[in-house]
Amino acid sequence: MRRPLWTILLALCVLPALFYLVVPLPSPLFSDDYSTVVTDRHGAVLRVYLNGDEQWRMPPRPEAPVPEKLRTAVLLFEDRHFPWHPGVNPGAVLRATVQNLRAGKVVSGASTITMQVARLLEPKPRTVFNKLLEVAQALKIELRYRKSTILRAYLDNAPYGGNIIGYQAAALRYFRKLPDQLTWAEAALLAVLPNAPGLLTPGRSDADLTAKRNRLLRRLHDEGHVDALTLELALAEPLPDRSHPFPFAAPHAADRLRIEAGGRPGLIVSTLDALHQQQVAAMLRRHLAVLADQGIANGAALVVETESGHVAAYAGSQDFFDAEANGQVDGVRAPRSSGSILKPFLYALAIDEGILLPESLIRDVPTYYGAFSPSNADTRYSGIVTGREALTRSLNVPATRLLFSYGLTPFYHFLKAAGVSTLFRPPGEYGLPLILGGAETTLLDMAALYRGLARGGRFAPLRLRVDGTAAPEARSLISPTAAYRILDVLREVRRPGAEYYWERFAGRQPVAWKTGTSYGQRDAWAIGVSPRWTVAVWVGNFSGEGNANLGGARSAGPLLFDLFTYLPGDEGTRWFRPPDERVPLAVCSESGFRAGEACPERRMVDTPPRMKPLRLCPYHERVFVDRAGEHRVCSLCWTPGQYRGVERLVYPPDVVQYLRGGGRAYPVALPPHRRDCPGQGEAQPLQIVYPQDGTRIWLPRDFGGEWQRVTLRAAHRDRERRVYWYLDDHYLGTSEDRHEKAIPLTSGWHRLDVVDEQGHRDGKRFFVAVRER
Repeated sequence: MRRPLWTILLALCVLPALFYLVVPLPSPLFSDDYSTVVTDRHGAVLRVYLNGDEQWRMPPRPEAPVPEKLRTAVLLFEDRHFPWHPGVNPGAVLRATVQNLRAGKVVSGASTITMQVARLLEPKPRTVFNKLLEVAQALKIELRYRKSTILRAYLDNAPYGGNIIGYQAAALRYFRKLPDQLTWAEAALLAVLPNAPGLLTPGRSDADLTAKRNRLLRRLHDEGHVDALTLELALAEPLPDRSHPFPFAAPHAADRLRIEAGGRPGLIVSTLDALHQQQVAAMLRRHLAVLADQGIANGAALVVETESGHVAAYAGSQDFFDAEANGQVDGVRAPRSSGSILKPFLYALAIDEGILLPESLIRDVPTYYGAFSPSNADTRYSGIVTGREALTRSLNVPATRLLFSYGLTPFYHFLKAAGVSTLFRPPGEYGLPLILGGAETTLLDMAALYRGLARGGRFAPLRLRVDGTAAPEARSLISPTAAYRILDVLREVRRPGAEYYWERFAGRQPVAWKTGTSYGQRDAWAIGVSPRWTVAVWVGNFSGEGNANLGGARSAGPLLFDLFTYLPGDEGTRWFRPPDERVPLAVCSESGFRAGEACPERRMVDTPPRMKPLRLCPYHERVFVDRAGEHRVCSLCWTPGQYRGVERLVYPPDVVQYLRGGGRAYPVALPPHRRDCPGQGEAQPLQIVYPQDGTRIWLPRDFGGEWQRVTLRAAHRDRERRVYWYLDDHYLGTSEDRHEKAIPLTSGWHRLDVVDEQGHRDGKRFFVAVRER
């Protein structure tokens, strides 16, 4: 008798274990072939992609509770005993069996929510064996998972008509809202839809669907879940007449995030703000609609939070679906010629290097570096300007001279270290034109650079995704004082249109901004920063076509300030706070360099603590003159007690000539040294401007077939002096005031000499190549 008892007890222990092991159940329950969903920082959906089965199937969000209205409606309609049964409801099975036997066919089911989850794992024909398998799987699911997990698995994978899978996709497609925003009528509709999704699709069989939904609403009222007024309002709500498309915001940013995620399905939370994204995209679209009449088709805009580096709005083109204008090109990441937008960083680096300050003078005269001769946008020269004026006017010649002084290679490596990702050639292949747009860059990289300037010279990549990781470490490449001083200069750049009078408008805030226009007028840039926002705009044609109407200030600048006007203002601070660490330095009031003994006036300016020593003022000299002031004298020719020391501002001859030609004030020429002085000598007042030593000149034919003439140029500090010209020891003639000679030249090396009436001279050797065809 004992053996059969042990056998029974063993069977009771072993059979459930065998049952658990034998019943097939995938782990995890459902595949992870979800749609890729991109949301903004607040959870608003920006873009949804079809999954591998061409379905809209949103990834689960276990951190977000199932909305209470939907939970109540689903349990009441599908399985009111779900919280208590073990996966199978015996009472429901008995009831369905009796009803089906009486009818002679299947008229009622006994499926619990857990059994429906088992059915959704792998759809199978409705046979007795498969029904028993679903029962077994349901029992195993209940043993393995919590009730809340099972309910969520059902709601996430239930069919809701067409290719819509899961309650999240259904709420967005049918009602354009997130599930936690559903009304009672909408929750009831989603509760009944999975029961027969093929027959009860909104837009078809509306009467059957309405009747089924309303029966559930009345049951909710009878059970005390909704009051009479709520029931009346819910019954009056119409069914959705169709499924709506998912939101399609920030398509370029969404595509980029999906690519960076490796194409893996799931939820991607971006740093974008849906409201800002919508407004910025609309403003870009309206702006380009105006420019379209001028032949300008494309544009892009980026809005970044200055402090965090989070991208708040990302408009890659004016219209993603504008195939004719290449709207699917991402203008935020497309490499384009940089124009002048790199200049502020060179000036900031030059401050740290001790080359100049914003107050320092820099020459703006014709300049030659081998075959490269930069020119200003207006093809004019000012002679000499301050660094501040050179930057606010975006003059090309001073910037090129400054890059030559600072060094092309150090500037190139700064750009690489600061995050410019498009420099793929060595620095020598870019050359000095690098500062004028000789390299390509992207709107994304430029926004990061200007944000770095606004953060005291600390540079770090921008962030487009919220992934829970720490912000990338910033690299300090420019001193805070140099960055602040350049921001202060950029604040003075004249704004376009009515923005010119921005200081007169109440509530308008200062912005440090810079424009750029590439060679051939193919790209127009405008980038601005405030303590709260960094805004970058590019305008042009994705085709690369140039346009005479294109210019940074007039094409991109207006949109930049429209965006700053729209964005919330800076709270608590209107402008950047001066750095705590700064060192006052006495500079010459006229030249802006470190004041020397000959500087008559000086003033104090802020400099970086670790700035290299600024050069002494090179333009003031202390000289001795006789009592009448008519001649300079020295210890070899002065009469004791009959001379005096004076301080004079002395500019190079080419600077004086351009100041004089532009009608600007220039220093009075130094008096000549006494002729009878055995040691007379003075700074060279005569200078050949063009050509320079070693210049190679290519000589083309003119329209008439004759060789073009070459214009030789010289400059003299004294306007009254006459200059004598010699080429290869052959006399060419004289010049007064404006010293130029246009002459024909032959192929080969030549020697140019100029001499004035007092014997001052200058000479240069150059080469001419004549093209025979």
